[in-house]
Amino acid sequence: MKILALDSSQNLQSFAVYDTELEKFILGEAFPGKSSEIIEKLKNSFLDNKLKLKDIDLLAVNLGPGSFTGIRNALCIIKTLALELRLKVFTTNSFELLRLEKGLSDNTPIAIPAFKNNFFVSLDSNYDSLKTNFFSAVDTETALYKFSSENLSELIIKLLLHKNGHVAEIGVYEQHHEIRTDFGFDPNILKPYYLREPSVGKK
Repeated sequence: MKILALDSSQNLQSFAVYDTELEKFILGEAFPGKSSEIIEKLKNSFLDNKLKLKDIDLLAVNLGPGSFTGIRNALCIIKTLALELRLKVFTTNSFELLRLEKGLSDNTPIAIPAFKNNFFVSLDSNYDSLKTNFFSAVDTETALYKFSSENLSELIIKLLLHKNGHVAEIGVYEQHHEIRTDFGFDPNILKPYYLREPSVGKK
């Protein structure tokens, strides 16, 4: 099984492909620039490594929080691939990824820098806490964490392996605070984590 993950929630855009039979990443790249460049970079990397989209068996993506435009672009690519190739999708969020990277427990409060001295905040892994405290000013002396990994797409796949063990046996999994890991749904319902819904086109 080959897993393709995308992330454009932070300053670096990234993608990675993991082969479960070889038990290693067979391609990956993290680069500064616009999230709109991911498609071209991904295309070139697939060509260089003689991979085709039909070789991919599973997709994975970070729903945020993070860059508003970046998350939307990555999610748009993933949803398009899922619909076109009829693939299942694993989703996670920036808080889960940080907890995995830093070796933190599920109830560790986390604050992610946003803008204007504000922070995305998760008090624990419970979705209600994440949602009600989604964006607010907090004391960040103990809660502020930043990613040290450059390629967050690789971290997404590591989380998938960590949560689900032997990926070849992926089937239906217990819901985790509305993170879709059951793989049996319409990709159109995938939604990023926003501070608020976009107001464009609304009266």
